[in-house]
Order: sequence, then C-alpha cells, then structure tokens
Amino acid sequence: MDTRIVLSLTVGLALTTGAVRAEDPAPPIEKVVVFADRADVTRSTAATCQAGRAEVVFSGLPTGIDQRTLRADASGKAKAIGTTSRLVPLEEDRDVRVAALRKELQAAYDEQRRLEEELQGLAERGGGVDGYGNYFQTLAREEARNAKPDLGAWERVLDFMRLERLNASERRVELQVSLRKKARELQRLERRLARLAPSAVAEALSVAVAVECRGEERPRVSLSYVVPGATWKPEYDLRFLPRSGKVGPGKAELTVAVVVQQSTGEDWQGVELNLSTAKPRLGAEAPYPAPIVIQGYKAGEQKILVDAMEKREQLAGPGDTAAAAGPQSASFEDRGQSCMLTMPRKASVQADGRPYWMPLDVVSADASAKLITIPRLKPYVFQVVQLKNPAAYPLLPGRLHAYRSGSYVGDTKLEYKAAGEPMEVSLGLDEELRIERKPIEERDREAGALSTKKHIDRAYRFKLSNGSRGGVPVEIREGVPVSKTEEVEIEIVKDDTSPGYQLDKHRGILSWVVDLKPGEKKELDLRYSIHLPEDWQVNLR
Repeated sequence: MDTRIVLSLTVGLALTTGAVRAEDPAPPIEKVVVFADRADVTRSTAATCQAGRAEVVFSGLPTGIDQRTLRADASGKAKAIGTTSRLVPLEEDRDVRVAALRKELQAAYDEQRRLEEELQGLAERGGGVDGYGNYFQTLAREEARNAKPDLGAWERVLDFMRLERLNASERRVELQVSLRKKARELQRLERRLARLAPSAVAEALSVAVAVECRGEERPRVSLSYVVPGATWKPEYDLRFLPRSGKVGPGKAELTVAVVVQQSTGEDWQGVELNLSTAKPRLGAEAPYPAPIVIQGYKAGEQKILVDAMEKREQLAGPGDTAAAAGPQSASFEDRGQSCMLTMPRKASVQADGRPYWMPLDVVSADASAKLITIPRLKPYVFQVVQLKNPAAYPLLPGRLHAYRSGSYVGDTKLEYKAAGEPMEVSLGLDEELRIERKPIEERDREAGALSTKKHIDRAYRFKLSNGSRGGVPVEIREGVPVSKTEEVEIEIVKDDTSPGYQLDKHRGILSWVVDLKPGEKKELDLRYSIHLPEDWQVNLR
C-alpha cells in the first residue's frame, strides 16, 4: 500500500482537470486490522477516469481519525497522487435521522403504554372474576338448602370462572414478555438518539483522493487510516470429557475465539477482520543514547544468598473461585515480535462499545485428568487436565473457560503456548481430598572447625487424606531451591525424605505420586540442606 506524504496541492490539480467525484454513498469498509487500542481501516471503491484523471470522495468518516495516517492507493497502473480532507457538517442528515428516531421512539412508548393498560385491565378483570366467585359461593350455600339444587348451573359457572382465570394467566405472560422486549427496544432507540445528539455528532470527515489513471478506465481506489477506540483479546473454551472417574484419559475440545470491541464512530459490516498483537506508537522518535553510569563497591564485601525458590508451577484458576456456520481454521501469521490472526470469514462489529465474541477455530486432542497439589502455594488438591496444544498455531495469553463433562467449572488464565506445547488447565478444587503442609525444622548451622561451609536445613511434612469412596492417585509438587552458582550446593537428605519422589533439578520441583485408598491418610516428609561459603550473608524469605 502506498504510504507517501499526502499533498493537498495535487488534489487541486485533479479538480481542475474534469475529475469525476463519487460523493454518496461512502465507499464501504473492506478490511480492518485491530490492534490493542486502535484499528487500521481500509475502504475501497471503483473510480471513473476522465481525461486521465479521477477523484474519489470518502465521506462520512469519523472525526477521530488521525489524519497523519491517511494513505491512498490505486490498482493497476493507476496511481494515487494525493489526498485532502475537510470537516463536513452533518446537521441536515442528523436532523432527518433524529426526527425518524423520535417518531419510532414515540411509537414504541405508545405501544408500551397500551400493553401496560391491557395488563392493568387484566388485573381488574381478575378482581371482578374473584368477586363474582365469592358472590357465587354465597348463592350456592343458600341454594344447597333446596331439595333439588341446579347442579348444571353450578358446573357452568365454575367452568366459566376457570376458563377466565386460565385465559387471563396466559395473556398476562404474553404481555409481560412483550413488555420486556419493548423495554429493550426503547433502550436501544434511546442510545441511538443519544449518539445523534447535537453535542455528540455535529460533523464528519470527508477525504478526497486524486488519482492519475495512466490508461486505466476504472481503477480501484482504496483509502486507509488509523482510528482510536478499538481493541481485542483472545478467549478460549476448553471442554474435557473423561472416559470414567476423576482421573485418567479423555477427550478435550478447545474452542479458540476472540472478543472485539470498538467505538470508533463507524460500524464494520461484513469486513475482512485481522487481529494484531503489535503495539504501534504514533510519532515515535529514534532513541537518543543515554549516559552510561558506572557504580562499584568496596572489594571484600560479603556476598548475599537470597531465596532461590521460584514459583515455576501454579494452579490458579477455577479452583480459586470456584454463528450459523461453525468456526473454521484461523489464519495465523508470525511476524517476529508480533503476530496476526485473520478471521476465517467476514465479520460485523457495531460501534457501540459492546464485546463481540467470535469463534476462530475448534480443535480436539487426547487429554488426561490428574489430581495435583502444590501445598506451598495453595493448600488444596486440584483436578487438572493435561494435553498438548492441538492448534497448528500458538495460543496467545487470554481468559479460558473450563468445562468438565458438560458442566462449567470456572475461569483461568492461559499463558502463551506454542503449537504442540504441553499445557495444564485447572478444572477446580476436589473437595473430597485434603492436603496439609507443616514445617518441622528450620535451622541455620554455622561453619565448624573442620569446614568452611555453613548450612541451612529445612524440613516439611505433608499430610494427605482421601474422603472419597474410590481410590485415587494424587501428585504432590513441592518447590526446592535451585543453585545457580558453584559455591552453593543443594542436598536432598534422602534418609529423612519419603522415598518414591522425582526431582527436576533444573526447574526446582520435587514430586511424589501417592495412591490413596478410600478413607486413607498418608504422610510424606521432605528434608533438604543448603551448603554455602561461611562468608556469605544469608537472606532467605
């Protein structure tokens, strides 16, 4: 696309050579690229050339457009040689729309009043039927003293009152539904009227593009611009269907979607929608080198050992709180520092600021459910589904809604996952399992007569209990220190640590898989020591 500097002088040249103008209607929007806080909009239309020149007017554009971003292009050999813009008052057009909206709004108010009056009439008629029923009961008691009461008349009266109550009840429900629909219609009309108020909409931007045809008779002319007030974010639904029980294999279905919001001042109807993670900065200047500051400290000062525990694993999610055509595969383009998602079909987004949920893709994968607890972070046992990213593209950070066996279990935050990368999603707390973590020793030992090392001893006990009716395996994960220097040694004291554990030294995670029978309780112990030079200062948290 041509991004040259726009010159209004060139447009003046086009106007003096018999160019054809295309005022109304405004050329439609064909493509939109949505960024984190703005959108790049492209409109396109055909131009008619005369004497080798043409001019196309893009009218009714939002006044919030950053006019520095206006750029034009033409197809074939034709060339867009400049643009000019001006603000055009919309009072006449606005007054027509305001009058039509007010007429529609008044008709809606009249219909609402008629429905309310009919509902009130039903209530009064119901009171009359009840009064007549009481009167009939009095007459019936008197007539019951006769030797031969008219039972047929009684039956006709009772049938009449029962039918009246039934019809009134059905009509009352219909009227209440109609009133709710009418209330929503009134809110919509009032919002539209508010947006057309004189203080809100008074003028629009009109941009004229001058074209040099160069032998083309009807070149296609496009205008692109950046407008604020648009944003998007990814969103996911994960549905897990286990084969049986709490743990074991199952099937996972991942719905990849986006939520788009915009209040740019113009509706996007049936456009090609692209979603970018880039964060453009308008008017950015080249960086200027900052001064280099050198600081130091006196040689011989003690080194400091800080806490090397890192929260590399977390299960924060559901457990904390406790379109006619289906989606097709999305197009994903990796641009190094940013990426671009392209919607698989045309999309429409109104400029009302509401969130519009749009599915991009649905993919399935084999998955497995596990019970996992990280008691150092949270004293709960979580149901977790493990799988590999089944999409052919990375999953961007966003909100994930989790479902198990068709039931919604809660929301969690999904971090960036590359294609095929393993991922864990929490399915909420398991209320039938309990975990408790208690420190049993926290001791610091100074260097001895025969050693230049000091020692930090830590020991913890984990108590796990199963209150369910079935046996289950539970994975306990505990973070242990990670040494990133040769002077510091981390030792797992095997004699005082429960056997059967797995240790990931690089990630600093020690884990057990414990099989619990119904009603069973088990205890596990962990003890480790940190050995470091005696001249190091200890600052463990």
